[in-house]
This record gives sequence, structure tokens and C-alpha cells, in this order.
Amino acid sequence: MTKGDKYTKETLERIIENGCLDNNPRPHWADGVKAHSYSVNNAAYFYSNEKGEIPLITLRPIATKNSIGEILWIYRDQDSNVYNLEMKYGVRWWRSWVINPYHYDKDGNLLNGENPYINENFYYDRAGKINSIPKSKEEKVIKSYTVDPKTDFDGENILDYATGNVLTKDATIGQTYGSIIRDNKLMLKTFKELEKHSDSRRIIINMWQEEDFKKEHSLVPCAYQTQYFVRHGKDGFDYLDMNLYQRSSDFCTAGTINQMQYVFLQHILAKEFNYRVGDFAWFVGNIQIYDRHMDAARELVNRDSIDCNPKIIIDKEVNFT
Repeated sequence: MTKGDKYTKETLERIIENGCLDNNPRPHWADGVKAHSYSVNNAAYFYSNEKGEIPLITLRPIATKNSIGEILWIYRDQDSNVYNLEMKYGVRWWRSWVINPYHYDKDGNLLNGENPYINENFYYDRAGKINSIPKSKEEKVIKSYTVDPKTDFDGENILDYATGNVLTKDATIGQTYGSIIRDNKLMLKTFKELEKHSDSRRIIINMWQEEDFKKEHSLVPCAYQTQYFVRHGKDGFDYLDMNLYQRSSDFCTAGTINQMQYVFLQHILAKEFNYRVGDFAWFVGNIQIYDRHMDAARELVNRDSIDCNPKIIIDKEVNFT
């Protein structure tokens, strides 16, 4: 099995056997029920690119391509605009976190705020026509929760059929992630350190900025810090090692995705400075499985891995800057 498979099974088993159930969770499911989870504290994962180790798993499909778009949105584009994220990269899982949603009224006017008709399970579209919010899997086939821009983009806005909310060009998650990177010039500082002080142990991107959190935002960063080290190998090559620090991980949903995103970031930064890709480490404060995902977690543990040796290859034309 891949090292990603090995870590995934070990982590799932650890949480299934020893996970602590929370009492009063902050998040809620779409139906209003509190999203309880089972979790353990402190986890560490280590991968050696030189040995061909990467976090990719074979136990289930992973949205690797979309996750790369998200990491470029945060670190290269330094953006928190969800409309841009969807139109440029096709990543749609941030729409429920938008802080400034709009809706159409019965006359087809665009109004700010969440859809006031959502509790009645319908919404108005741009033409003022009433549409039902999907309830069953059959309806989702027609109007999917992950919306195809070809059918849900009206030439100006994106419509989320799950809520009736409209994503306009100013749809944003607020002062978090990419906005923090941009406003604190964190990438600029990192590039300068890698260029002028590559042996420094202070090459750190930290998005945990309390002053930024005083501004409107939908959530604080989960994967909040990366640290970079240039290692001079005994083979004569220079390697870029990277550590990712994450305060919390919804492991079944995004554990592998987060790791793969940052390994890609490590690869593209190493390419930018002509380093070889070195070690990658992921440190997580709290790692959890939501109560409604426990059966899926048990199924993953019981699945067989595929015997393969996946690799990450960055196209020569893909650059960070």
C-alpha cells in the first residue's frame, strides 16, 4: 500500500477505537442538527519524496485536481473571492462559507442576504420563477449540490441550487486565507528569505493573524502555517523540506486533500528556486471524524489498497509566479 494508505488506515482505526465524542460542537449539518465528531489530539505524518513517498491514497477517489486549484487560489492568487475560485478553478466547496450571499426575489431582483425562502424549500431564480430546493438523490442528478457552471452560470452570477443563494462577483469568505497572505505580504517575505537567506530556520508562513480575525470572515484557517528548510544533501543537491501545521482536520473529508495540496505547493516552490523536493511533514492538533461519517470510516479501514507507486510530476510550463 502507499504510505498515504498506511497512515489513513492507522488514523481511522485510532479514532474509531479511541476517539472522544464532543459535547457541544460549533458546526451544524444542513438540516440544523449539531455536527458531533469523534476525535483524537496530536498526529504527525512524515513522507520522504526521495523514497517516493506521497500522501496519495488508493482507498477512495480524491479531488486532487480541484484541491490544487484551491491552493493556487490561496497562495498564488492570494484571494478570498469564491466567485473567482469557482470560475477559474471549478472549486465549489467554499460556497457555503460565503459571508455575503444574495438571492433573487419574486420579481427577479438581486437582494443581499441568505435566501429568506429556504425554510420553505424553494427559491426564486433570476426570472422570478419558483424552484424547489433538492431533497432526494433523484433531484440532485438534475440540480446538483456541486453546480455545473454551464447550467448554473447565467452570464453574470452563479446560482447554488442547494440554498438558492447567488454568488455574485463580490462573493467572498472575508478576511481569511488568501486575504491574510496578501495583506501581510507573507509570500513576498517567503520568496525574499528563500532568495537571500536560504539557510534560515525562520522561513515561515503563518496565517494565524489575530488582527485580521477582527475583520469580517467566515472562518479562521485550519491549515494555518507552513515552514520551509533548504537542506544541502550529501549527494550535492539542495532539497526543499516543508512542514505543514494544521489546528484541525476533518479527516474523512479532507485529510488526504490537505496533504496533497501542500505537497503540490512544496513541489511548485522547489521548482521555482531550482531545488529538489525533499521531506514533507504534516502536524495536526486535533483530527476528527464526524458522527455521520463513522460508517464510511469503517468501510475505508476494511478496503484493500491498490499496489502501485504514484508520483507527482509538475508540467514544465506550470510556475508559481
